[in-house]
Amino acid sequence: MKTKNIKKLLLIFSSFLFGLNSFAQIIQNDRVKIDYKKIYAYCLDGNITPALNTLELYDSQKLSSKDLKFKTEFENRFKYTEDKSDFLEDRKSPINELLKIYRDYWRLSLLDNSKSYDSLLMRNLSVFFSSMYKLPLDNKDILQEDTIDVYLKTYISSFKFHTTGFGKTGKYSDLLVWKSEKDTVYKFSICDEQINTLVIFMDDFITIGWEEYASLGRFYPGGWTTKEALYCVRKAYDLNSEDFLIDYLCHEGRHFMDYKLFPKLTSADLEYRAKLTELSLLKETLYEVIDNFIDNANYESDNGHSVADYCVIRDLSKVLFKVEFEMDISKWKKLSIEKINKSAYDILKANTKALKKQGAGVEKYIKK
Repeated sequence: MKTKNIKKLLLIFSSFLFGLNSFAQIIQNDRVKIDYKKIYAYCLDGNITPALNTLELYDSQKLSSKDLKFKTEFENRFKYTEDKSDFLEDRKSPINELLKIYRDYWRLSLLDNSKSYDSLLMRNLSVFFSSMYKLPLDNKDILQEDTIDVYLKTYISSFKFHTTGFGKTGKYSDLLVWKSEKDTVYKFSICDEQINTLVIFMDDFITIGWEEYASLGRFYPGGWTTKEALYCVRKAYDLNSEDFLIDYLCHEGRHFMDYKLFPKLTSADLEYRAKLTELSLLKETLYEVIDNFIDNANYESDNGHSVADYCVIRDLSKVLFKVEFEMDISKWKKLSIEKINKSAYDILKANTKALKKQGAGVEKYIKK
């Protein structure tokens, strides 16, 4: 799945964080600007509390009107005992009651990710659907996940909306609901591989999930892949750009192929292969994407994207710089695009060979 607005953005915690004392000294300057990169990194890692703590260090009187507006809206959503933002009002629809259940679950999870609130979500959904469909559910009973999935899809489709069903994006259960979609067939190449696949463009979203909620709408999944088709959030892309043709189409196309070749492969390995595919093809935005991967990298994360970003930069660094992990983007920019493209594809081919040696049942390789 592609996280999308301008580019994906998470965090290398070990190198990205610095002492609060030094940060406090920095923001004592007369002109203060919010470090959005840092804030959004926390958001997309599903960890809102340190983002709130960081924002509190900024003197509101020294912020621009734009930054003050963001700080106020972020705090309205997460600082108080309940969400004071316009999230539900802005998305008012026939499924508001259902969206409220997910919103409350997202908020609890994002503010306290030391424990899981999945059981609470399932309990609340069970109560909701048992009431909606007159199910003989005991007060202590919780519907099974596949049963919740059936009722969720039935409920959403009753309004002629579309949904991914009951499932997770990264570490949290998600709710994606859109009103319209259009099918298109794409034929394209990934190096020496040919792909012919159905792409479903989705429009008019009611909700694009917890990442959108956490980042105040700035970031959200730009698309995903099933065994049958690629799904694309239409508003996220210029269809003539590398962002779509490579970052989305070839990235998700790699997933589409890997679902058939390695059906049990887990998230980090799938993303590793898709990201290497991107780096083997990108021209105009290659260094920008590498820089984002460096920022995103976190080997210890529960998020497959972060682990994959780390392993991609790690393995390319060993080949191109003979070091464990090269963080300095200026050094990457001294290398030719063609050299990076070739090295990325060579690593991808080697990874394919190693996975095939283990067999179609292989589940993970890059992180033991």
